[in-house]
Amino acid sequence: MKSNFDKYRKQIDDRLFGFLKEQTERSRYSKSGDKYPFSLYDPLNYIMNGGGKRIRPLLVLLSCEAFGGDTQNAIDAAVSVEILHNFTLVHDDIMDNAGTRRGKETIHKKWDVNAAILVGDELIGLSYRSLLRSKTDNITGVVRAFTDGVIEVCEGQAMDKEFETSTDVTLDDYLIMIRKKTAELLRTSSVMGAIIGNADEHGIKSISSYSENIGLAFQIQDDLLDVIADEGEFGKKIGGDIIERKKTFLYLKALELLNGNAKDEFLYMYNTDSAESDKIKKIISIYNDICVINSARKEIEKYTILANRSIDCINSVSAKNNLEQFSNMLLNRNY
Repeated sequence: MKSNFDKYRKQIDDRLFGFLKEQTERSRYSKSGDKYPFSLYDPLNYIMNGGGKRIRPLLVLLSCEAFGGDTQNAIDAAVSVEILHNFTLVHDDIMDNAGTRRGKETIHKKWDVNAAILVGDELIGLSYRSLLRSKTDNITGVVRAFTDGVIEVCEGQAMDKEFETSTDVTLDDYLIMIRKKTAELLRTSSVMGAIIGNADEHGIKSISSYSENIGLAFQIQDDLLDVIADEGEFGKKIGGDIIERKKTFLYLKALELLNGNAKDEFLYMYNTDSAESDKIKKIISIYNDICVINSARKEIEKYTILANRSIDCINSVSAKNNLEQFSNMLLNRNY
């Protein structure tokens, strides 16, 4: 099964890097001998060559295949969503003042903020250029799904930033935010693949539910990994959410379980500047003491089970097995 996903990853990477080479080694109005504006495309290629699990483009191909479609018809849509995903990372890193991404220095640190903003803008344009190469009779539906996804992700990021200074965020608020910021792009990926695979309305609804649920599980898993992962594998600093005072699942669950002086002390510690390493250790210790880490694991498993139940309507046994294996792979990831 792993080799099957690896086969798709190779197809995605071949198309992705071929597309980027074509797009970034030319400039329409350059003088003879000039390739491109290095201040834009050097940092762009830097982030795009930074690795990644290819989760979203894999979902495009798996969803297309699930309804009998040819994955080669969806490969350009898969590339487009990977490029869009990297746009979100570049701009998120600026807003979070993150120093590393996938174990490498972030663009705004290695170059500057202006370069990072421009790279993000360019990535949106390139994502649409790739998307419009998709082979489908319903390109309007595909582009509409993609555009809706872009808007939802931006709204989710705005909510995430608002939550950092809010004192009354609930778990319900958090779930709305991660549906937009994280789950929506996975849902968009699946819906685009299903449309290209000629799925009917019921099929699109089923794959939409599947990917939305694994998106919720994925984000809670990300919150969890922020405090339990190996920093080398995770590719960014452990405890970053704590330092940024993010309203994660762990934080909000802790507020539900704590009361009295313990709750007041936790809130003060979480929302007060102090030595980073000391603050991270103390917060993680509280999380362990009140079992919110175990609560997060149960929540991740719950949404993964819901995802797998959503695809009972898929007739192809092999395609359904691929999707179940995919969601279970995400359930057990450690970075």
